[in-house]
Amino acid sequence: MTSASSVFDQRPARVRTDWGLSGALALTATGARSTLVVVIDVLSFSTSVTVACEQGTGVYPFPYHDPAGAARLARTMRAALAGPRWEDGISLSPASLRELDAERLVLPAPNPASICHTIASRGALIIVGSLRNAAAVAGLAAAHLAASPSHDVVLVPVGERWPDDSLRPALEDLLAAGAIASRLMGMMSDDLTRLSPETAAAVTLWKGTEDPTDSIAGTASGRELVETGFVDDVTIASEVDATDVVPVLLDGAFVPLGHRIAAARAPQQIPA
Repeated sequence: MTSASSVFDQRPARVRTDWGLSGALALTATGARSTLVVVIDVLSFSTSVTVACEQGTGVYPFPYHDPAGAARLARTMRAALAGPRWEDGISLSPASLRELDAERLVLPAPNPASICHTIASRGALIIVGSLRNAAAVAGLAAAHLAASPSHDVVLVPVGERWPDDSLRPALEDLLAAGAIASRLMGMMSDDLTRLSPETAAAVTLWKGTEDPTDSIAGTASGRELVETGFVDDVTIASEVDATDVVPVLLDGAFVPLGHRIAAARAPQQIPA
């Protein structure tokens, strides 16, 4: 008899998709150490981390609503500190990071950062995915699946939060999940990918979207950014396959695949 927990982990599919921290926990309840987890928050965590890593910066995702704590971590790591998007200077805004000149950056983003640290504590390999690096992420996922029949890939669209802190699914995150899975399908044989129905639905959505840029600008999150003066952030986040950089979480910081950042002291994992 199938248990409730095994139903929600979407196995035996090897490429699985679910929303937010609860979805990520369900999909990594077993076998986390053989799982590549792709955290997807298009507007704007994933895009911001990717843009920063393109500049050669290591990014420490900070998972708490604690400005003082983020400042302490930045001082400890001798890192730049990203402020709220609406403030001048370095922030969660991807546009503010395109000319970033810092070896390390502390990026407060409680919702996606909490997912990253919590699931990493289970032993999973964590990367961030977006439309900007969809093909590169798919390439890494294909190599991960091909390396061992026990390996699998979990796509986690982060979504947004309603005022009562409940999850608000975000179309842009599901589109990016579909873009990554669609490219992965083109790199692997069907018997190796074995998409869950949830993942296959994201692929169908992506393939049926004629103008992703226009769609993202028209989403609730996209409209919010446009109407508050952050149209450049929407434009940057909508650039499909603009980079081959894949940020990987190592020792508490996202770094470009294959690199480690120099540290004034040993980086510390941030507890979630």
